[in-house]
Amino acid sequence: MRHDGLRAWAGVIGVAVLALVIPTPAPAREQVAAVLHVHSDLTTGDLPLDEVARIAESSGLSAIFLAENYLLRVEYGLPPFRALTRVTKEETSVLGGAGTTQFLERVAATRRNYPRMLIVPGVEVMPHYFWTGSPASLSMTLHNVQKNLLVFGISDPKKLSSLAATGNRYESRYSWQSLADVTPALLVIPGLVLLRRKRREHRRFGRTIVVVWRRRWGLGLVLLAVGLFAVVRGWPFTVDRYPPWQDAGLEPYQTLIDQVDRLGGASMWSFPETADVGQRNVGPVQVSWLTEPYPDDLLRTFRYTAFGAVYEQPTRFTEPGLGWDRMLGQYVRGERSRPAWGVAESGFHGLARGKRLGPVRTVFLVDERSEAALLDALKRGRLYAVRRPPEVALVLSDFSIAAATATAASGETLRVPESTRVAVSVGVTSSDGGSHPLRVTLVRNGAAVETWAGQTPFTAVHEETFDGTPLFFRMEARSGAVHQLLTNPVFVRKP
Repeated sequence: MRHDGLRAWAGVIGVAVLALVIPTPAPAREQVAAVLHVHSDLTTGDLPLDEVARIAESSGLSAIFLAENYLLRVEYGLPPFRALTRVTKEETSVLGGAGTTQFLERVAATRRNYPRMLIVPGVEVMPHYFWTGSPASLSMTLHNVQKNLLVFGISDPKKLSSLAATGNRYESRYSWQSLADVTPALLVIPGLVLLRRKRREHRRFGRTIVVVWRRRWGLGLVLLAVGLFAVVRGWPFTVDRYPPWQDAGLEPYQTLIDQVDRLGGASMWSFPETADVGQRNVGPVQVSWLTEPYPDDLLRTFRYTAFGAVYEQPTRFTEPGLGWDRMLGQYVRGERSRPAWGVAESGFHGLARGKRLGPVRTVFLVDERSEAALLDALKRGRLYAVRRPPEVALVLSDFSIAAATATAASGETLRVPESTRVAVSVGVTSSDGGSHPLRVTLVRNGAAVETWAGQTPFTAVHEETFDGTPLFFRMEARSGAVHQLLTNPVFVRKP
């Protein structure tokens, strides 16, 4: 009996030793294909939301992330009386339309109609725009109306209504401009005085002079009308925190990012490498609009969740050693509190001009199929981005880093002692199970450490000894001119 007890203890110790030397496999998660940044006819899209859900379901998608326009209102007023002379151009939006409550109710109704489709409500927010030029010069330019952030994960209508967006005066603010705007409203007072008080006039009829008491109706009515018009135009005489007559830099964007973070949501830079340029004539005045690409601003803002990394058009920010790697380097060096994840961004508005729903997809790695699980995966970086033709797509079968005691996948950190041997495993297949030519690049701390050429299904392993310097690895696979698969990084640190 005593020997049996020793053998039992030996078995327990053996299991413990095996646990130390055999890598713990990364947990298998379900892959949920989603299209991120979708508009419906709730704002500027062409199709009803139910129709968008039907098309998504028939295209083999499992989820859509809505990004309905939050507030699309642009104003210009002549100084100093900007409110009195204000001209406004507005398009359909969540705040400018039915409001946040009805927006969320419409999403809930479509979920009930399409229970297999996960629908994450979100909004596209314009934190700031500004004007240069003037009507006097017959040339004006509107800047940054397409420099926007997408916001997800805020399901409370009141909180959603409070986002720091240009034109949303949810929190009243007063400034010297408020004083200038209220000044014309004060004309109501002299207008009323003139209408109330009679003025004595002398009229001569022959040799007779008659005293006549008359009210100054004309001037009084004009002053009263201007004053009342100023009240209507300017009330409650608040101004935007970042008014459109000056460039406020990146502060409006960081303010929104931090607000969304406090509210428990996720914020994402939208199409940072896309320009938007145009012009039209308004009478004799040439009005232009310009949003320049702004990838460098991703390095100058912090605490946002993600950014549009893969579009239908080629991008450069994620190339080895460029913007994304610089940002991830800041994170591993402790200069940034959190990384930012790369996603595939669609910008779908409808089927016009050959547009399809699904050429760019974000694949989420989740433990369960739910909107909450998708948002959690977005915040944690458990996802990868895909650009594909209609026929076939690249599929990530493995991207993980293993050491003797643990394994980490996208968005996770492997903590191992210095001098530990680590192995990076890569696997790519195709959705049709066929053989397709492939070029795979493994990026380590911003440099391409391995480049493989092969066919799907593809597997490879990169091994090295961890020297204690914080690391990040990420992978990109390409096939031909269209296929692209971009993973999010895995980090390696000391305990």
